[in-house]
Amino acid sequence: MPVSTLRAVLVRAAVVVALASGCSPAVGEPAPQAGYGEADVRFSQEMIPHHRQTIALAKLAADRTRNTYVRELGESLAEGEQADIDVMASWLRAWGRAVPEDHGSAHAMPGMLAPEQVAELERSSGQGFDRKWLSVIVDHLEAGVQMAETVQAEGSHAETAELAEEIAATQRARIEEIVGRTAPV
Repeated sequence: MPVSTLRAVLVRAAVVVALASGCSPAVGEPAPQAGYGEADVRFSQEMIPHHRQTIALAKLAADRTRNTYVRELGESLAEGEQADIDVMASWLRAWGRAVPEDHGSAHAMPGMLAPEQVAELERSSGQGFDRKWLSVIVDHLEAGVQMAETVQAEGSHAETAELAEEIAATQRARIEEIVGRTAPV
């Protein structure tokens, strides 16, 4: 795991532990529940299902590919996105807001796969699966970047802005990596 990813996971874990234990942040650090607005709430409530679908897609890759790159990409995406979900859920609870329940991967938000698309992926395997999966992952990640950019422009919660900046940067890098691959999958 790259040092930057490990550092991000550790920072998120510290926030979750602090919130769960009722501890206040260190002196000079803003409290996670301070200064949030509806854009911040909306971002977390929409990004959680978005990330959950990424994790579901990663699980499909684990079962349907023999391609090491696709499998490792799925594993990496799932790991990072679960950490984000944990942080955003802790913020929503601290704000007294609903944490979205997991109703599967069928959501009507931009970038979310329709049930028919998920079913098509479930019916495929091998190189056909890899091509379809990489294509939908790019679209899915692009929608995540747009969501992150929106909250950066409209939100007021500093920690949400920081997470959104990290999500956008990470997902842009993933998109470039996928699109830039020249070897056939």
